[in-house]
Amino acid sequence: MKFCNKCGNEIKEEQLFCNFCGNDLRKKNTNESEKNQETESKTVASEEGNLGPIIPKENRTSNFKLSKGSKIAMLLVTILILATVIFIQVGNSLNDPKKLVSRFEKDVASNNTSDLSSMLYCNDARLKIDSKSISPLLGYFKSNPSYFDNVIENLNNNALSPNDINNISTASSNTLTLCNVGKNLFIFPKYKINIKPSFVDITAGIKDVTFSINNIQIGKSDADNSTKEFGPYIPGNYLILANYKGEYVTLNKDYPVDLVSTSSGIAKISIFDDMTYLNISSDYPDAEIFVDGKDTNVKVKDATNFGPVDSSAKIYATYVKDGQTIKTEEYSPTSGDTNLDLSFQQSMDDLNNVENQLSALLNNYTSSFTQAVNTNNISLIDPYVASGSDLYKEQQSYIPNTYNQGIQENINSANITNYNISDDNKSGTITTSEVYNIIDKSGNSSNRTFNYVYNFQYNDSTACYQLTSNKVAP
Repeated sequence: MKFCNKCGNEIKEEQLFCNFCGNDLRKKNTNESEKNQETESKTVASEEGNLGPIIPKENRTSNFKLSKGSKIAMLLVTILILATVIFIQVGNSLNDPKKLVSRFEKDVASNNTSDLSSMLYCNDARLKIDSKSISPLLGYFKSNPSYFDNVIENLNNNALSPNDINNISTASSNTLTLCNVGKNLFIFPKYKINIKPSFVDITAGIKDVTFSINNIQIGKSDADNSTKEFGPYIPGNYLILANYKGEYVTLNKDYPVDLVSTSSGIAKISIFDDMTYLNISSDYPDAEIFVDGKDTNVKVKDATNFGPVDSSAKIYATYVKDGQTIKTEEYSPTSGDTNLDLSFQQSMDDLNNVENQLSALLNNYTSSFTQAVNTNNISLIDPYVASGSDLYKEQQSYIPNTYNQGIQENINSANITNYNISDDNKSGTITTSEVYNIIDKSGNSSNRTFNYVYNFQYNDSTACYQLTSNKVAP
């Protein structure tokens, strides 16, 4: 039986309100339900040994269920973690130094200068790295494939220890090494290929020598035996051109230089180190000095500290003696020379020898000529007159005509009064005074003097001089 908790009137089980007082019987039921839940909770807690707060069984089960928002949040976190891991893995792969070495090797093979210049680095900001400036290095790779193979091997070895790359770049003596130049995306190491810059030390023997490297002028010497450093340059093969224009010589000379195999990155070259100044003397102090065939307008007596001239210069002197120009032998100074004697002795000996040969030629010719006239035998003058020359043709007519006229000729004297000889002593002219005794067909004789100018030349096949023409001297 159930009773109203307010008026005590008897009620049925299914009633919601008291028929007598109208009391809401549902509140009671609710309170009883709550008491029952509390009792059940205590029972469960007791069974599980839980000393904490007592939680209704249905409430305890609902706390372990995730809301939709929580599930989305957890999904986003999971995706972010996966994306981060993938990003790091991809980033490390793309920034792998081995890939840089492989790219470098391919660019060299394909001559991709634009991409090559972007992956090269130098800690010397003065070194310009672009598509044009790296040409000497590429050229060196092409002409020295074994060296390029060594470079690739060394770079691959560098790439095996990414954490040590900075130490490798600093300590290595190799021209090209891997280096770390910062970060990509603030996370990944950024690698490049470091170039050790090269320099050129040029020592010039004289002042005012201008230098150019690969057709680009870079400077000039300020004093004799001065040294200047130029650079930095990308390692490779270069050509240094030295130019000098002095008072007596003009010089242009190429000096190839290898900036890869240099020690300490510095190539040392000496330019015009054979240049020298000379104190010139001679047995004829008034002789004129010539250098490489050009008159310096300097006399021997004024040639103190003459120069500078180099070892390739050909120096000689000329002097006019008795109307004849004589010349010394040509001399080229050697390293360390400070004195030079230009002697005319050999020239005088040669000249005397030529004079003697020409004098003998004239005497032999005039003697043979008169015999040819007297015997009508022109072959007697063959050794002394060049075959086919104007003089020979004239005598072919004169000798038989004179003989047929019954005229006899004898030579009394024949002298050279003047002569001119070419510098090579191969040709020239002689002026003569010849006295002949001429006998006509009646037996009458008379002496007659003739003055002629003869041209002569040296016959190499017979190793002697021969006459080629003559005319009456003015």
